[in-house]
Amino acid sequence: MSILLIGNAFALVGAILMIVTGFLKKKNQILGVQIVQFTLMGIGNFLLGGISGAVSNAVGILRNVVGFKKEFTLPYKLFFVAIQAVLTLVFYQSGLGILAWFPFFATVMFTWCMDSLDERVLKGAIIGGELLWAFYDFHFMNYASLTCDIFTIVSNTIGILMLMHHKPEPEVAE
Repeated sequence: MSILLIGNAFALVGAILMIVTGFLKKKNQILGVQIVQFTLMGIGNFLLGGISGAVSNAVGILRNVVGFKKEFTLPYKLFFVAIQAVLTLVFYQSGLGILAWFPFFATVMFTWCMDSLDERVLKGAIIGGELLWAFYDFHFMNYASLTCDIFTIVSNTIGILMLMHHKPEPEVAE
């Protein structure tokens, strides 16, 4: 079985989870599913030669674990952005130009917004990041992820619309 098929198989399972996050409403649910998603997609990126993508997924796992346990303050955000920048530089793939930085930009966008109390902001960051990932995945022939990048953009857009039209049920006094 070729590396292209194996890498796309890992990416496909992770990408399906990525689509699922678009329909989740709670931040902890989104972060938990993303940990599994990042693991699978990181393996897929590595197998397909997308090293900066694999590094980005690894940092995303660590960031989400911390996001579960701690308030995501400015120092944490700066710490994870710095780690991502250093690792992107260390594992920079010459010949890719700005494309090698797309996972970094996508991760920074999400990191910066993940502590928002408004899930619409978090979903907006996911949409912006997925646009960048779509170009990256296309370059590395990560077609499973590319397809799901598009579905994630759509599902998160639907999620935002659902949140905008969601009206909390009135509390009933007993």
